[in-house]
Amino acid sequence: MNRQESAGREALVVDPEAHAREIARFLRRVVRRPATDAADPAAMTCAIWTGAIGDDGYGRFSVTRDGRERTVKPHRYAVALALGLAVEAGQVIEHVVCDNPVCVHADPDPMVGHIWPSTQSENLARMQAKGRGQRWWLRRWSGLARAERAERSRQLAAAVRDGWDDDAVRAVLLRIDPAQATLF
Repeated sequence: MNRQESAGREALVVDPEAHAREIARFLRRVVRRPATDAADPAAMTCAIWTGAIGDDGYGRFSVTRDGRERTVKPHRYAVALALGLAVEAGQVIEHVVCDNPVCVHADPDPMVGHIWPSTQSENLARMQAKGRGQRWWLRRWSGLARAERAERSRQLAAAVRDGWDDDAVRAVLLRIDPAQATLF
């Protein structure tokens, strides 16, 4: 969300009781890899958003607050839901582990979750450490420009839309920068 979008916006709050139907709708659009054994827990993989994806490669999810519909990024919604936090407009929610724009794996344990509240300076420092600092308009997740990154996000979502398929996920990821951290 850029500064213009965040101006005048209230914090995103997800109340488990008041927003139960909305949460169920959100979770229907999230696909997780099933655990295969104790040494390979699904908790360590991305949770892929399979709903709408914008031209920036990030997902889109509609919520209604005070009778007004608004669109939020699913990774922000996931943090508000999983961590029970009010996500302030303009607050950075960083893909700390995976750099995968369609990952919504939030968890109260920072050793498990892939996305976490952050600050712009922390985000920029991690980008620099990952080698993205000098060419910030290109994401290491895909090594491609914005339009191509959006297409890769859509391909990954399509690969798991009917359930997790390791081969389909691998096929998409093989077309992505090999420096990308593995999803599983």
